[in-house]
Amino acid sequence: MPKINWTNGYVRNDDAALYYEVHQSTQSNAPLLILLHGNGEDMHIFDGRIEPLLPYYTIITVDTRAQGKSAKGERSLSYELFAEDLFTLINKLQIGNFLILGFSDGGNTALELALKHQERVAAMILVGANLSPDGLTTMTRKGLQFLAAGRSLKGIFSRKENRDRDLVRLMLEHPHIDPTRLEKVTIPTLIINGEQDIIKDEHSRLIESSLPNARRVVIPETGHFVMKDAPEEFDRIVFEFLMEDD
Repeated sequence: MPKINWTNGYVRNDDAALYYEVHQSTQSNAPLLILLHGNGEDMHIFDGRIEPLLPYYTIITVDTRAQGKSAKGERSLSYELFAEDLFTLINKLQIGNFLILGFSDGGNTALELALKHQERVAAMILVGANLSPDGLTTMTRKGLQFLAAGRSLKGIFSRKENRDRDLVRLMLEHPHIDPTRLEKVTIPTLIINGEQDIIKDEHSRLIESSLPNARRVVIPETGHFVMKDAPEEFDRIVFEFLMEDD
C-alpha cells in the first residue's frame, strides 16, 4: 500500500479552535470528501473507512466543536454553529467544491450547511440524520433524558461532564429544520439508515421525500452505527454513489 500523504492543523472560528486532518489521495487532483462524525465522538469513527476511498478522493476529517481535539468555546452548541465552523474551515483551507458525508449529528450539520451554501456542495451523504428531536425513537429520547439528568448532577464538579451534558442536550433540543426548506436543496443526496436505526423510519422517509434529488438505502440487520455493523456493505453503497456522481 502506498504511503498516505497526511497533514493536520487547527482553524479558529470566533472563540474555538477546530482540529482537522487531510488525507491526500494517491490520485492527483482528486475530489475532496469531508467526513463529519456524530455526537460525542471524533474523527476516528471513520477509521477503516478512509483507506478504501483514498485512491479516488482526498479525505478531510474534522473534530466538531466541543469534541475530539476541538475546543468548545463559549457559544451555545447548535448544528447551525457547527455548520458555521465548517464553512469557516473550508474557506480558510481555500476549498472550492467538495463532497460531504455526515454521520448522525454530522448529517444534521451537513444539512444545515447545504441549506446555506449548497453551491459549494457537489453531493451529500446523510447517515442517520434527523430534522428535529421528534425524529428520534421514543426509547432513544428517554435514554438521552436520563443521561442528561445524570450529567447535570455530575457537571457541578466537572467541566467535562458539563460539556458532555451540553452535547446530550443538543440531541434533545436540536435540530429544527423545516422540511419545506429542503425543497430548495437540489444537490444529489444519498440517505443511509440502519434497519434498527434510532431515527424513526417515517422521519427518514420524510427527509428523502423533502429533498428533490435524494434516494435512500436501508442496510438490513444494522443499527444506527451502520459503518461498524456492516462496513463492507456501507463502503460499497458509498463508493457506488460517489462514482455515480462523478
